[in-house]
Amino acid sequence: MLHLNKTFINTVGFLVLANISTVAQAAFNDGCDNDKSTNPRYIRCLENKITEQQNIAQTWRNKIEFDLEKKQNETGNVQLLKVFTRAEQEFVKYVEDSCRWRYLDLLPDTIAATITYKRCELQLNQQRVEGLKFK
Repeated sequence: MLHLNKTFINTVGFLVLANISTVAQAAFNDGCDNDKSTNPRYIRCLENKITEQQNIAQTWRNKIEFDLEKKQNETGNVQLLKVFTRAEQEFVKYVEDSCRWRYLDLLPDTIAATITYKRCELQLNQQRVEGLKFK
């Protein structure tokens, strides 16, 4: 009986989290409201927003790397830059996998799958920029 209760609680918890994730994704403002009239325009807009976010993130990464290299030279602590670099590499893998399963879930509707992938990528990149600023 106790095992059934734990399974039930875990299942309910998962469903609640999945629902919250879906609601958050739907509420996410991608900045492409004016381009939703046609799918190609909307996808292009999302791609442009992703590129913009990637450029902003690269600026922040460059600043952080410069600061960490400076600190490394001052203190001799070589771990800072290595861990930061690894975190950035892992983030790229995380975005790809996190958005890919959403894409695959919507196949064979390739248009909906592509839009969902792009929105996911944009949202995660925006969150990453905020995380880089936090440093």
